[in-house]
Amino acid sequence: MNLKSRWLALMTTLTLAAFVFAGCAPAAGEPIKIGIVTDLSGALMAYGQESVRGFELGIEYATGGTNKVLGRDIVILVEDSAGDPETGRQKALKLIEQDGVHFLQGCASSAVALQIIPLAEQHKILFIVDPAADLRITGADFSPYVFRTGSNVAQDALAGGKYVAENLGETFIFLGPDFAWGHGSAQAWNNVIQAYGGTTLEPVFAPFDCTDFTPYLQRVLDSGADCLVVAWAGAGGAQLFQQIKELGVTDEMNVATGIPDIPGLRALGMSMVGMYGMCKYYHTLPDNEVNDWLVERYAEKHDGAVPDLFTPGGFAAAVALIKAIETAQSVNADDLIPVMEGMSFETPKGTMTFRPEDHQALQSMYFCKLEAVEGFDYPVPVLVEEIGPEECAPPILNQAGQEEGG
Repeated sequence: MNLKSRWLALMTTLTLAAFVFAGCAPAAGEPIKIGIVTDLSGALMAYGQESVRGFELGIEYATGGTNKVLGRDIVILVEDSAGDPETGRQKALKLIEQDGVHFLQGCASSAVALQIIPLAEQHKILFIVDPAADLRITGADFSPYVFRTGSNVAQDALAGGKYVAENLGETFIFLGPDFAWGHGSAQAWNNVIQAYGGTTLEPVFAPFDCTDFTPYLQRVLDSGADCLVVAWAGAGGAQLFQQIKELGVTDEMNVATGIPDIPGLRALGMSMVGMYGMCKYYHTLPDNEVNDWLVERYAEKHDGAVPDLFTPGGFAAAVALIKAIETAQSVNADDLIPVMEGMSFETPKGTMTFRPEDHQALQSMYFCKLEAVEGFDYPVPVLVEEIGPEECAPPILNQAGQEEGG
């Protein structure tokens, strides 16, 4: 073969290779699409909105304001699941099959997140969960394609259960919503309380859309417990805590709870000043540069408001994703998974680390006292103790992680 023939053959081979490569991989300039499925309507709307706001700001922070990674624009597509599992599944499927997203993020509802996990695994798409807290997400329903930046209910319980068991009585009764997150919370809190010597009674569950808690609180009063532990998520929280006061529950027993978002704190009212509780996040609690940036930028972007309970989880999801993409130099989930397992990253709550065994982000939690502070129309969480990531590390509940751990 003469030189000209060899040159033509080589050029043909290179052209064919480039054509094949272009057909099976995204073009270098193609936007990186991230699909978010969460509640933008319904009872958990505020949680979904805060997580989305946090994610958007996390992308801004992690990319230095360029909104690019690997030289490619980042496009965020948001779908409303309205808290319905089947709707959430269909919205996730649309994002994958029609919109061609490279990643999924969400959800406010654990029930929705549990429906999306099989889709992420089937399509080999990374799914970063926040703020859904059900134990099954990183436990029984674990998938290697799922990572969680939000705390799970066991972390919440570990952050508050020890103090409750040692200081607020001998017998405890749990009240929560009658769905996956509520049942998981009851199990987690009861396990911790029992581990520290407390006796737990049969939990009381009220419907997710409950507005009159009288019959459920009467069962609490009839139980004779020393302490009521409340975990609630949804629009009914205002009525619940108002009725706890009105029915005299606080006169008969101690009341402990996970400290909610700011609207929830307003619903608690100033009568709850002096109560203790576990707090995932309040904007004055962490002391680090990332949180300082978030508080300042959030106020600039949202009319002087402050980030709330679930803002930092969405923020952390974005930071983790950008760091993993930059490290792996890829958007392929199978390239990212080994990078993310054991990966540490900086968030408004300090350093988080994805535990390799179950992909749960280990993170600091806060135990607080609610106090009256001048200028605030709600009881303000004041730090009693910061619980470090390892101190509130939850048990490994997925089979693969347990086997790997021996």
